[in-house]
Amino acid sequence: METNAFVSEPGAFRIRKADHEAALKSLQRGCPKHMVIADYLQNPEEFASTRHLARAFELLGMQCDVDGGDLVLVPFNSSESVDLSAYYWDFIEAFAHEENAGSLSQGSKLAMIEAGEDVDDDQAPRHHASEAADDFISEMGDRKITLAELDAVIASEGSVNFCDYNGDTPLLAASTSYRWAITERADAQMDGDTDSDEEEDPEEKAYAAEEWERKVHNLHTVLQRRPDMAVRNSDGTDALGLAAESGSVEFVDLLLAHGAAVNAGALQGAVQSLSVDMLRKLTEHHAHLVGPQLLLHACVVHSAMPAKLAMVRYLVEERGCDVNTRATRTIYEAKGPLRRLATPLMAAALMDDLAVAQYLLAAGADVHATDAYGNTALHYCSGQTWVNELSEGPVWFALDGNPQVIDLLHQHGANDGAINVAGRTPADLFASRRKEGAAGD
Repeated sequence: METNAFVSEPGAFRIRKADHEAALKSLQRGCPKHMVIADYLQNPEEFASTRHLARAFELLGMQCDVDGGDLVLVPFNSSESVDLSAYYWDFIEAFAHEENAGSLSQGSKLAMIEAGEDVDDDQAPRHHASEAADDFISEMGDRKITLAELDAVIASEGSVNFCDYNGDTPLLAASTSYRWAITERADAQMDGDTDSDEEEDPEEKAYAAEEWERKVHNLHTVLQRRPDMAVRNSDGTDALGLAAESGSVEFVDLLLAHGAAVNAGALQGAVQSLSVDMLRKLTEHHAHLVGPQLLLHACVVHSAMPAKLAMVRYLVEERGCDVNTRATRTIYEAKGPLRRLATPLMAAALMDDLAVAQYLLAAGADVHATDAYGNTALHYCSGQTWVNELSEGPVWFALDGNPQVIDLLHQHGANDGAINVAGRTPADLFASRRKEGAAGD
C-alpha cells in the first residue's frame, strides 16, 4: 500500500514549528556578523527582513523539507563547496533535534576542518572486491572478454557474481554498457535522419559498429555463466531495470529468457523509456506492480516526443493511475527535483510540457494542489523552487513551452499569490528570474 508518510534521511535535523520564530531570530542576529557566513550569505537585506525560517535557510544555501509544519534540514551532499551549516550550527543548536543518526556529510567535514575542528574523516569503505576482479570488470568497458578469461576469474572469486570496488557485477557492468549503447545508437540514428545532407565519417561508423559488437558480445558472454539476475547497482537498479530504461524490448526479452524477474523498478524503467509496448508487455502478468508513482515518473521525463503523452494516457486510461497522485519522496531529474507530495501536473509544469499539462487538467488535475513545501504547479514553471548548494546542482531554466504552460495554468485559476513555506509566490519566482536574466544580459 502506498504511503505518503515522511521518512527523513540519516543525519537530518528537525526544527519544530513552535521554535521557528526563535530559530529565525537567532540566525538573523548571528549570521551577518560571522566572518565566514557573511561572505556567502545571499541577499543580506532579504535575510534580515524575512519572516520565514525556510527562506532564511534558502539564503544560506540549505535545503529543507517540511513535515507537519516542522522544518527538516536535509543533509548537505556536496563535497566541492563549503557547508555553511558547520558555521551557523551554534545559532540553531538549541532548536534542532536529530531525526536519526547519520554521519557528517563530506561538505560538513571540509568546513569543520577549515574551522580547525577535529573530524573523523574516514572514507566510506569500498565494496569488498579483489584487485583482479575490479580490473577485469574495468577492462570489460574497453575490450571483448573471452569465456575462458571470465571462467578464470570465477574460479578465483568463487562465483560469477563477483564485484568491483563500486559493487557492480559483470552482469551489471555489461548491462549498463549495453543500455547506453542502445541509447547512443538511437540518438545517432535520429541525428542521421535530421542531418541527411551530411555524409557519415567511415572511420566513425566503423568504430561505432565495433563498440556495439563488443558490448553485445560481453553481455552474451556473461549470460552464459548464469549470473544472479537480481543483483542491484548503487542506485538500486537491477539488469532488467537497465534494459527497460533502454526502451529495447529485445534487451528485456533476452534477460527474461535468462531468468530475470519483473519488478516495480523494471516498470519504472519502461515508463522512463516512454515505451508503451514494453510497459504493456511487462505488466501483462504483473499488473499488481503498477502504482500511481509511475505517472509521476512519466510526467517528469524530459521529452518533446509524442510518446510521452501516449505513456501518460496509457497510465491514466488503461492502468487507472490517479492524475492527482502524490510523490512519496523527492524525484530527482536533470531539470531539477520534484518535491515530496508533488503531483503529475507539477511534474508537467516543471518540464514546461504543454500537451501533458492540458491532458492532466482535462482529466481533473487540481491546479491548486501544493507539495510538501507549499509549491503549486505555477511555482514549478515560474522559477527555481529548490536550493543549490552554493552553485552546485541543476539550475532552473525555461523551455520553449514555458509561456504557454503559465498561460494555461492561469486559465484554470492558478494563483500568482500562492505562498510556499519560504514565503515565496510564483510572482516572486518569476520576478527573480527576470532580474537574473537582465543581470546576465
